Amino acid sequence: MAVDGFGFVFGTFALIWLAALVLVIWALVDCLQVKEDSSYQSGTKLVWVLIIIFLWGLGAIIYLAIGRPKPGSSGAAPSAGGPPGTPGPVPPPPPGSLD
Repeated sequence: MAVDGFGFVFGTFALIWLAALVLVIWALVDCLQVKEDSSYQSGTKLVWVLIIIFLWGLGAIIYLAIGRPKPGSSGAAPSAGGPPGTPGPVPPPPPGSLD
């Protein structure tokens, strides 16, 4: 069975387009979860959303490379727990144990 040139090109294009779509959705969700504009390394939320939408795949790559807030910045959406190996919050002592 011979590989049809058109089918191969179309399949490759569809795969690249699907990967770009996933990347754009991921970048938009990540961008919209940032609470404060001051958390971005450069620009504001509106600027990054417009870049991601109008430049599509390239805009998503640019945002993920240089626009995302630095990890641990105050405006980023809270993560589920701290870095690995850090203790959790210390519970208060039971009532009457400090007497």
